Order: sequence, then C-alpha cells, then structure tokens
Amino acid sequence: MTELDKKMDPILGRYVTTDLPLQTILSGRPKPRPQIIQSLLYLNECLDGKRLAKDAISAAQAVPITATDPEMTILFLCTWAELSCQLGRPSEAQTLLHRAKSMLNKDMHPEIRARTIYVESIQADTVGNKEKREKLLSDILDLLPTHSPRRKFYLWELGLFIAEQGRGAEGHDIIRELSWQTNEQFPVARVLIVQFINAIETGDIHSARHLLPRIASSFADLHNEYIRVPIPAYQQLLALMDKQTPSAHLHPSSLHHDPNAPTWIRVVHCLLSANTKEALTLARHDAEKALNAIFGTGFNSFNLIRAELAVGHWEGAKRLLKMRAMRGNKHYLDDFFLARAERLAENRRAAATHFAAALSAIEKHDARGRLDFELRLSCELSYGDVVQLTRSAERLSNSPKKKNQDESIEPSVVNQPPVGIDAILGRSPAIHKVRHTIMRFADLDAPVHITGETGTGKELVALALHHASKRKKEPFIPVNCGAITDTLLESELFGHERGAFTGAQRTTKGMFDDARQGTIFLDEIGEISPRLQVALLRVLETNEVRAVGSSKSRPISCRIITATNANLEHLCAIGKFRKDIFFRLQRLDISIPPLRERVEDILFLARHFMDTGRRMGDHASLSKELEERIRTYEWPGNVRELKNVIERMRLMHSDKLSYRIEDLDMKLHASSPSQAPSPPQPTTHLAPEAPQPTTVSTPDIDNLMNK
Repeated sequence: MTELDKKMDPILGRYVTTDLPLQTILSGRPKPRPQIIQSLLYLNECLDGKRLAKDAISAAQAVPITATDPEMTILFLCTWAELSCQLGRPSEAQTLLHRAKSMLNKDMHPEIRARTIYVESIQADTVGNKEKREKLLSDILDLLPTHSPRRKFYLWELGLFIAEQGRGAEGHDIIRELSWQTNEQFPVARVLIVQFINAIETGDIHSARHLLPRIASSFADLHNEYIRVPIPAYQQLLALMDKQTPSAHLHPSSLHHDPNAPTWIRVVHCLLSANTKEALTLARHDAEKALNAIFGTGFNSFNLIRAELAVGHWEGAKRLLKMRAMRGNKHYLDDFFLARAERLAENRRAAATHFAAALSAIEKHDARGRLDFELRLSCELSYGDVVQLTRSAERLSNSPKKKNQDESIEPSVVNQPPVGIDAILGRSPAIHKVRHTIMRFADLDAPVHITGETGTGKELVALALHHASKRKKEPFIPVNCGAITDTLLESELFGHERGAFTGAQRTTKGMFDDARQGTIFLDEIGEISPRLQVALLRVLETNEVRAVGSSKSRPISCRIITATNANLEHLCAIGKFRKDIFFRLQRLDISIPPLRERVEDILFLARHFMDTGRRMGDHASLSKELEERIRTYEWPGNVRELKNVIERMRLMHSDKLSYRIEDLDMKLHASSPSQAPSPPQPTTHLAPEAPQPTTVSTPDIDNLMNK
C-alpha cells in the first residue's frame, strides 16, 4: 500500500484497492455514517432502483461538500451526476462533473480519475454522442494500469459497447484480457454476454447458439445491478434469425400476439411475416415510449428505419439516419439502409455506392449473417433488386472513382433553422415588439431581464440579444440557476481560490470569467438563494465578482442577461427575492407573451416546424380541421410544446408532406380548447421516482428532432 493509500478514508481505500461494488463498501460502514457517506449510499440505492430519486437528491443537496474529503467528494459528485443523466438532466450532470473535474489533481488515485471520465462518458451517451462515449471509455483504459482491480469493469463497458454495434472483430484483445480477470465480482458470464451480443449483432447464429446455454448456466451469478442486457429478448431474436428454428416458434401466436414479448421483437416478427403496416405501427409505438428505440446502438434501434423502408417511406428513413449521425451515432450498416432508401428514391448510382460501402464494412466485421437477416427483413426488396444492387455495387467498386464526383445523399439546399434575431418567429404585433426591443437593447451594456412562461423561448431571446450585439463573436454562457445547489452554483459562477474549501487544489475561474467580453445568461434567476442574491447584487452594482475564498474583487467585462418564469414581484412581497435586485432588473425588461395570447403566430410556427430540415421547395400541408385544432388549442407549454407536437407528428408519420386531424397526438386531439391539458413532461421516458439500472437516458425530443 502506498503512502497515498494510507492517508485515504477506509471507504476510499477499499474502493481503489478492491473490485467490490461501491454500494457494498458503503453499506459496510457502521452507523452513524457521515452525511456524505449516507447520501452517497442513497444515490447508489437510487441507481439500483431501491430508493426514490427525490429523497436521494434532497439528501445530496444538503451535503456540505466544501468541507469534505476531496476524493470522497468527487465520488459523490460523480454518482449524483450519473443519477442526473438517468433522470434526463444532462445539463445538471455537466455542472456536477465540472466541479468534480476541477478538484482532480495528478496525485489522486487513477481509480478516482477514472470514475470521473466514466460518468462523463455516460453524460455523452445521454445526449446521443456515441462516438464520444467510446473515446472516453478508451481514455479510461489508457489511464488505468492492467493490475487495477476496477479496470475490468470499464473494459467490459467498452467491450459491450463495441459488441452492441457488431464490431466484436475489433475487440479480441478486450475479450482476452477480460477472460483472465473473472472472479466472484466479475463472473465469466459477463465475458460470455459480450461474445453473445456480438454474435447476435453480426448474425453469427452458430456461435450465439453455443454461447446461450453457457450464459444460462452462469446467469444466476450476475447479481450486480448494472448487468442490464436483455438476454431473454436477444434469445427471442436468435430464434427469429435461426432458419433451423421450428416453424412453431415463428407462428404469430408465439410472438406477435404475445404480450410478454418486447415490442421491438414483435416488429421483427411482423417484418419476417411481411406484415409491414403492423410493423410500422409497432415500431412507432416503441419509439414513442423511448427515444432509445431510435437513438440507441443495438439491433432494435434500427426498427423504425426498417419499418419505414419496408412500406416505401424513404424520406422518413433518411431523416432518421441523418438525426442519428448528427448526434455522433454512426453504424457500418447505415450504408445498407441508405442504399435501400436511395433505391426507393430511384437514385440508382447513390444506392449502388452505399451498398458497396455496406458490403465492404460487413466483410470487415464478419457480419455476413447479419446482412442475410437484414435482407430477409427488407420487404420492399425483391430477389431481383438484391441481385441488381450487388452487381451495381461490384461494378462501382471495380471502376475508378471520378474526381470531384458528388455522391452526396443530401440535397444541397435545405430549410435550415434560423439563428439570432431571425429565430424569434411570428407575425403578431407582440412578437414584432419583442424583436424591436431586442434591437434597441442589443448594444447596451446594461443587464437585460427576460420574463415569460415556460416554453416561450427566453433563451432564444437571450441568444438573439447576444448575436445582434457587438459581443456576438465572444462566448455566450447559459446557466440554469435552478438546476444546481447553492454551494455549487456560487463556485461555478464566481470561481474559487486554491484552498477555499477542502478539495480546492487550484484556483479555478468561474463562468463570469469564461464569458470574457461576451454574454452570461442566468436562467431561472428567481431560484437563487438569499446569499447568492447578495453576491449577484454586488455584481450588478459594481461589475465585479469575488471568487469563493478570496478577499479581493475583480472586474468583469461580460454582459448579464437574466430570465425567469416566476413572478419576481410576488417573490419580493413574500420576502424570497430582494427588491433592490428586482428594481435593477426591471430597468431593461423584455416580456414574452404566451402563445395563447398571440393566436396569429400559432399556425405560422406550426408550418415552420413542419418544413424545417426539408428540401428547399418542399412544404407540408395541413388539413383545415387540423389547422383549426392547432389554432384553437391553448398550448400551456407554449412554443416548446407546439414544436414537440409537430416534430413528433413528423416522426410518427414518416415525415410525409400531408397531415390530417387523425395524425395529431391523441392527448391533444381529444382535448377541448377551453380545457387544455397540463404541459407535457420532458420526454425522458424514465421514471424519476424509481430509475432503472441503466446508464442510458434519452434527451428531450425537442432537442433531437431539429437536427
């Protein structure tokens, strides 16, 4: 044991020198436990689905992290950030990780640093960036020595990630290293699972058939809560892939109408049975329940694309593939699906180009069995189509490529989302007034306060102010003041001095410094504590900030924009917000009216969201009945809700060009204009009270669809 290990807290010592689960180590600490230990235990129990999220987070918020051991604080912040990812709060996770990373130093144990990088990889995965996830997992393996007791768990995560993409041919070294590290905490079934998943994803039925009994005999050993692979569903998929499976197993009564069969398995069965309409209905239903059904990495994440192509909806399939790619989620089979889409669009050369690329990648990853199965699911392709695609791909591969040959599948001009002042959309007098006020305030240095209900577009207005100003080339730093705790927010905003609190190993600049000559946007300003209100008042009065732990103030040059959906005047009246801050914020104020008060903007916005991302000249049409329902609905979630509804309607109806009342979301379709339902909750599809043991969460559809 090193000198560093001897100085460690006993819990930290066991964490960095054993492979025991953190929850087991924490539970072994006798009561009464220190507050941070108890809270860390609650967070881990919540990740395991054994404690309510609100209780775990409430306990975490009460921990005085500035007075705790730095390594323990890092573990605490990382675990909290992991839970935030699971609850669909990536910005909160990012703030927690920022604090954890600011406390790291070169003398800390590699396992502590590895934990920070691992949760950062989860945060990347949460927003759909699979490429970043893979890179960060690889970074951990570069950091941890081979004798590290925890290295095998991160190696397994990377191995599973690669296997889910059918890239096991790249992971032979991973399997070899994992195989000699099995023990009670890391049973051999973990290694077998990685091999089994890769066999399924590459269509290696023979290997999958032989691995399955070995996994089944060891499955009882997989007591760790983070084993999240749906083996039974993969077993059903194997039965569908295996041509030697008795026909009784493929009878509709066994899967299609089996309420216990996962929806995505039923989609596959419908495609095998050429029941394309039902396959599309089920795939859309699966996508509505969880966006991971579209933006995940495994076999099922292509189901909606498969179903769209099977019924001939090539535009919707291409849009889905583009959305995945733009979030850093690329797969070597993308070219296969693009080839199908281009063939439907009668772009024969582009189809051959993509098919040639797909064949090359499939050969590289030894996934010929997967191609065979994918062709069985391609209901729109005849045998002759496949032969023609193959011959065209071979001819293209054998011919020299012409210089500057444009084989882009995307149109050169598309309707792009506007930016800056152009992003403030609408034709109403109220929106004209907002735009006019933005231009009047743009080059002033004084703070601007933006008010409006949730979903009205306060951050868009702040961005428009920034882009219209002389500061547009400088940073724009948004901060959600209601998303993080008081002590974290203070340090994040103002920075801290070395030694300001336990774990402050170096002087760290805050977001006011990061903004430089640009703009800092403080959203939900009504949520800050009385102590931070005092600090903010000093900033507003003097244009100076004081870092935590410092006795000196320093000037700042950024512009401050604040926003809230709360009634600050009421908060002042009940003593929860300082009147002197309120009066200063009132001087330059932009009020955004709710959508229900500018009815003339509703259809204009709906048509804009319908056409964004389409080829120039393509415009979607809405039936009169649908237009009337959209226009008369009260939109309690304002523009954000309208955008979500329109984007979901596009996604669930193949991005077609004509929409009727039947295509509208049923909750909105059934609601009365005078009795509008509550605003929709964020589309995370994870129960915040009892999260499931998974590292993958899904971001709001509002952030995903406009790509």
